[in-house]
Amino acid sequence: MQGAGVRRIIIPALMIAVILVFCGCSDGAKPNQDILKIGDETGDWGFPSPYGMYARGPGYIRMSLLFDTLIWKDSQGQFVGMLAESWNYDQQNNSFTFHLRPKISWHDGEPFTADDVLFTFNYMQQHPWVWVDFSFIESVEKLDDLSFTISLSKPYAPFLANIAGTLPILPQHIWQDVQEPLTYRQDDALVGTGPYRLADYNPSEGSYLYEANQNYYGGKVSPSSIAFIKVSQETTGPMLESGAIDAGSIPADIALNMEQKGFKLEQEPPVWAVKLIINHQTNILLAGQSLRQALAYGINLDQLVEISQRGQAEKGSPGLIPPANTDWHNPQTFEYEFNPSLAESMIEELGYGKGQDGYYDKEGQQLELELAVSQGNLERDAQIIKSNLEDIGIKIDLVSYEAKTLDSKIETWDFDLALSGHGGLGGDPESLNRVVIGKDFNSVRYFKDQQLVDLLNMQIQEMDQDKRKEIIDDIQEIYARQLPSITLYYPQWYWAHNGKADIFFTPGGLATGIPIPINKMAFIGG
Repeated sequence: MQGAGVRRIIIPALMIAVILVFCGCSDGAKPNQDILKIGDETGDWGFPSPYGMYARGPGYIRMSLLFDTLIWKDSQGQFVGMLAESWNYDQQNNSFTFHLRPKISWHDGEPFTADDVLFTFNYMQQHPWVWVDFSFIESVEKLDDLSFTISLSKPYAPFLANIAGTLPILPQHIWQDVQEPLTYRQDDALVGTGPYRLADYNPSEGSYLYEANQNYYGGKVSPSSIAFIKVSQETTGPMLESGAIDAGSIPADIALNMEQKGFKLEQEPPVWAVKLIINHQTNILLAGQSLRQALAYGINLDQLVEISQRGQAEKGSPGLIPPANTDWHNPQTFEYEFNPSLAESMIEELGYGKGQDGYYDKEGQQLELELAVSQGNLERDAQIIKSNLEDIGIKIDLVSYEAKTLDSKIETWDFDLALSGHGGLGGDPESLNRVVIGKDFNSVRYFKDQQLVDLLNMQIQEMDQDKRKEIIDDIQEIYARQLPSITLYYPQWYWAHNGKADIFFTPGGLATGIPIPINKMAFIGG
């Protein structure tokens, strides 16, 4: 690598040691050529059992290599059989009947049957699993060892994607004795039916090593090993070039350069949202709609896209669903054009006046807000937002946290403003329910507008797609005006890889819409 401005990247010795161990290269051993090494900036995404994984997309992906669902998505985004070989919907009875593949075994050799499926549904209703809404399940009835029927209490449009294609099936013979699944970390907690088994997990180093399940029912599994290695985005490019890793997410500004060097690029549709989360719940200043709207007029989204993201992003829609989701995006949603003067007028209508320091105050109380951000790339966004809002007279205190700490603060409403993001917006619009009235940290948990809540509950029960689209258009319009969060932009992300495995972004995302190109279908049947 030559030329002005190019910095030398030094790979830490500990990272090299991890790579050597994973490659089987230590102590003069012959390198394992059939290992796919994937770089990941965060590293640790939790113990990869259904209950131990960290509840974000990368945690689910690591778990999905071990545990299969009834159905899955292929490279075209179409549902294909996984544990189930066929299924059908009975509209009259509002039920789905599944027929399982024969002769499937768990990793420990025990046979897989419909009893495991029935157990999983019952167990996860007793021990709620955050990724699946079981409230629509009326009953699960076994027909024989390889077939069963799931009856719904009312229509549920995203059933295939968000239940059959998301719920990992558990082995009854292991989990029936587990009383505290969230803290269960024994080796048998990782026994699934999936294409890989876990060989090593080091949370302190953020590393995982998987080995192929040689008895996988879906066919040959290749590569024989997959390693996830903690790698900063800054070092991903050089490590790809050196062969230390085979795939990883790269900064958009080096994508073309990596392609010119012979690496394959996978380009994700911009469906992952970066949002300014607003504490409308416990912060009395932000509980009112007017100040939230003033914030929207005072933030320059074009500046975020062009400067922070170097043009590699799409400006956010106030209705949340991105334009890239052509099936459900409402292009007529109300927009907030950058207008600092209007933002100031709206603040002054709330009784604030500017002091000599240029910041608004009312009755001796300065209009001051804390902006929380996780350490990393979003800090550039935070600096721009701080500058924008201080220009219109709002004092901003910028505080940086480790990513999981910030998630925890958002979950407990211990913040004023926070920069965060999530995927799932390219798939089924049930994602709106999860991120608007859901219960976890990815949700704004906004229940103040009853019409919005009613429409959200209505849309997931509407089986007619045209009628459902009309409801979702209305949801986006109401959300845009209520503004419990401000959608800043949808980043354009790239992965680069050397072709060792045919990784790909799945149209609509995996499971509930995860936009990560590690679809296990790429490793099956090769």
